[in-house]
Amino acid sequence: MVFWSLLLSVYILLSLDTVSALYAFIGASFMVMSFMLSSRWYHVMILLMILEMFMLMLFVSLSLCLSLASFSSGCLFIFITLSVAEASVGMSLLTMMVRSNGNDYMGAVIF
Repeated sequence: MVFWSLLLSVYILLSLDTVSALYAFIGASFMVMSFMLSSRWYHVMILLMILEMFMLMLFVSLSLCLSLASFSSGCLFIFITLSVAEASVGMSLLTMMVRSNGNDYMGAVIF
């Protein structure tokens, strides 16, 4: 059953044009990363890596949309600046948490 679903998804991706296939790949990546984010919520380091993967996929999506629409790339620089600021805040919070608790494992029940 898995083989046939994989074969069907490959057929669908090959029947699309390049931009639509790229959008389908980005959407599937977002779904996989959302599942990873919801299943691995208790380690802060893994959460930060998944959030950075989200930022990278958003950057690729934004740059693709801007290049197709022939807009300037000024907002890309703002996006990169904000993602770097987010990463530095995340790393500082991780450092503070490791210094206070000794590890990055969150023992609190969130869900």
